[in-house]
Amino acid sequence: MRGARDRLGTGGVDERPRSQLMPERLFDVAPDGKLFFGPGVLRRSPFAADVAYIIALWAHIDGDLASILSRMLKADIAVGTAMYLSLVNSGGQRSALNAAAKEALPEWQQLLLQTIGSVAETSRTERNQFAHRVWGHSSELPDAILLTHPKTIVNHNVSHRQRSEILPDGRGVIRPEPIDDKDILVYRQGDIDAAVAGAEHAQELYRLFYAVVCGSGEGPKAQLLADPIVRKRLDQIGKNASEEAKATLGIKAKEKRKH
Repeated sequence: MRGARDRLGTGGVDERPRSQLMPERLFDVAPDGKLFFGPGVLRRSPFAADVAYIIALWAHIDGDLASILSRMLKADIAVGTAMYLSLVNSGGQRSALNAAAKEALPEWQQLLLQTIGSVAETSRTERNQFAHRVWGHSSELPDAILLTHPKTIVNHNVSHRQRSEILPDGRGVIRPEPIDDKDILVYRQGDIDAAVAGAEHAQELYRLFYAVVCGSGEGPKAQLLADPIVRKRLDQIGKNASEEAKATLGIKAKEKRKH
């Protein structure tokens, strides 16, 4: 199987529909294997370095976003970074960026920032799952690593320890349940490669946008508008923008249907 890096289009971005990049569910591909989830699974996996790399990339992306916020606020970068990092969840951070952009940026730059955030959101979500969910493996999938929500494992463990019924003589009945495999994702090499490509793409887009906000000439803006994924999403997000913003961003007017 070729990994995502072998299928990259121009600009190093995998241009397949995102639905084709999502990992499969264990329930759909190998529901009968013996499962194990534990803290040592990722450490022994050949994917460990890439998972760590994706998490590290997003730490740097958050630094870039803090710099963008500082620029919009016309604040010292240390002040802007402290403010951004004090917002402990990504929702609060996005709200702060959007609020600052609405006051500080022209409409076309607001649309670019919104578009980049939309493109990067899947990678951010994946990064959060990599950092906070539980890794495992299946005996049927030696080339893959599994990922699931901690609650899946907690519920499984509880079923092995908690009495589900009390008998008349006071004894308890424990009915162990198998691990629920409906929400377990299967990551193979291609899925990991796609996740890496997505994080690298997000970093590139935000760094180009920072250059735009800094007024670094037409080059960064042209690179963003030439990105096929940004271009497609921008045409969708900007369809109700002002004519001036559309002209600046090259957003095509919606064609009228012929009767």
